[in-house]
Amino acid sequence: MNYVPQYTINEKIKSNLQNIEKLKNDIRGSRILPEAEASIHLRASVESVHSSTSIEGNPLDINEVRAVITSDKILSKEEYAEIEVQNYKNALDYIDTRRHGSPEITLEDILELHRIITARLLDKTRSGKIRKNPVYIENQDHEIIYTAISAEKVEGALRELLNWINTSEFSIHPVIIAAIIHFRIAAIHPFSDGNGRTARALTSLFLALNQYDCNGALVLDSYYASDRKAYYAILQLLCGKNYSFATKSDLTPWLEYFTDGFLTSLHVLDAEIRIINLAVADKNPTSPSHED
Repeated sequence: MNYVPQYTINEKIKSNLQNIEKLKNDIRGSRILPEAEASIHLRASVESVHSSTSIEGNPLDINEVRAVITSDKILSKEEYAEIEVQNYKNALDYIDTRRHGSPEITLEDILELHRIITARLLDKTRSGKIRKNPVYIENQDHEIIYTAISAEKVEGALRELLNWINTSEFSIHPVIIAAIIHFRIAAIHPFSDGNGRTARALTSLFLALNQYDCNGALVLDSYYASDRKAYYAILQLLCGKNYSFATKSDLTPWLEYFTDGFLTSLHVLDAEIRIINLAVADKNPTSPSHED
């Protein structure tokens, strides 16, 4: 059975994609000073780790996250929040290394990202392993609001998604594919825990492999974290109460949300490049500054 997502590229999405292309090319053509590039990449790592883990309830603030991922200290098993943060930074490092390899995402990529993200947080029978049990999402009143696909069908659903990704690469805009990857992993819920972080990391991996992450400097997770209610609301609306509904759902509203976030994140990065380049140039007047 082939997976065929349902959506329409309406005028809003089309406009967002056109603006994304223009701004991405502007950023690519920017002269970024070496000192500024190092600063931008550190900021991107810290912000991405903080945003993605905070969405799931990690209590560390951004300064604490920066301290954890720039430290060489050995963490104890009790330091759950710190381990979660370090794991996500390790996932970003995996993406940075992986971007130079095969352009196709594989099932092994998905499992490895999950293994890295959940290392020391889940036991070895669940970390990096497709779940063997049903998954139900509950609300605060412990009422079931979503029933994921049955465990025995998870691998097949993932392979269908991978097949769609790899056959759509040259016919669908990469940002649209990335958005659908994010949604589908959330809908499938392939693991016993860590699905949200894995969905966001896998989306980042796809963008990296297709040169749409500004060489690791683009941070989408901050957009989701800036309004967690809106992020969860759109996912819950389109996933419905069960996986069957999610598979048939019209993803156009999600694509509007995702491309809005992508464009917003590009604007943030563009502004940051300008500010940091100016700051570095002020310290070193002989350095070339960023110009349009």
